[in-house]
Amino acid sequence: MEEEHYFYGKPIYRSREQEYIQELLSKYRKEPVTEELKQKIWEELQLAKHEGRITIPYKIDIRQDPSKNFPDYIEVVLDTRV
Repeated sequence: MEEEHYFYGKPIYRSREQEYIQELLSKYRKEPVTEELKQKIWEELQLAKHEGRITIPYKIDIRQDPSKNFPDYIEVVLDTRV
């Protein structure tokens, strides 16, 4: 059974929200990593947050490998303190 965590008095189910976010982002996997894509993802996550589907705090970063051995990617970091 999943453990509840509370944030501003509301229960947060981290694994459920993480699965939902991964599902949401799956449609962007083939797009090139740009600031515009980061903005699109941020807007979609903000809409989901507004609708109450996401309650866990998050931030979005673009990760780039300077040696170019690994592809660039956009990372959604969930607040683990919740």
